[in-house]
Amino acid sequence: MKQVLFVAVICIGALGSSAYGQCSGGTPGTTCSGPVTVQPPPGNTTQSAVTLTDLGLTAPAPASGEYTLSIVSGIIQESDNGGSYHSLAGPMGPQGIRGPAGPQGGQGASGPPGPQGPQGVPGPEGATGPPGSLTMPFDYTFSHLNSLNAPAGSSEIGGGSEREFIDLASVNEVRLVISIKTALPSGSYAQAQYSPDNTNWYTLSDQVPVCDKKGIYRSAWSGLPGGANGDHLVRLIVFNGGTAAAKLALG
Repeated sequence: MKQVLFVAVICIGALGSSAYGQCSGGTPGTTCSGPVTVQPPPGNTTQSAVTLTDLGLTAPAPASGEYTLSIVSGIIQESDNGGSYHSLAGPMGPQGIRGPAGPQGGQGASGPPGPQGPQGVPGPEGATGPPGSLTMPFDYTFSHLNSLNAPAGSSEIGGGSEREFIDLASVNEVRLVISIKTALPSGSYAQAQYSPDNTNWYTLSDQVPVCDKKGIYRSAWSGLPGGANGDHLVRLIVFNGGTAAAKLALG
């Protein structure tokens, strides 16, 4: 192994009687005659050292018979007997054995929630399902009128005594079913009407003919007229298509 002797060249502005060397100004720099000993004063609390300040200048030119320390690019360099400057640091040693893993760190605090993402595109439209079945409708039955004398033209079946309050608030469709025992002349029909104020009457169902032979007859399902949704009074009217009063018998 190569051994290197560090020789410190320092400048001492004033030396006491105990100094072993003398320094004098020269061109360039300062020259000291050795040996030179760095002796800290009594009570000194810091370690002895020789400090080289990097001025960013060119190092002194190597010279034969001289061993020079200088700083080149922030690194201490040495020249032996006029040779080129080289670093005093040795080559990097082999990599050491990897130490044991340290303890796992604690979990950090959760950050604030991120912004809401954009709305996705609508999915494809599904196939149309089969037609739904009609729910069981409500049936309202008026009193049996075995026989009534219907005058020519329009008249109310029962003469005002056969009316019912019917809740039509959630109704969508309506129809009228008539059971006939004795029919009226041709052109005669029955029909349901409703009244929101017990004074004015409006058409509720389609017409059902009452001029055929004995049997059960009904109108088609029809949408509820506008304004008919509500709890209203309902009556039946009959139109006698003849020119004189005639008997009508209902089941």
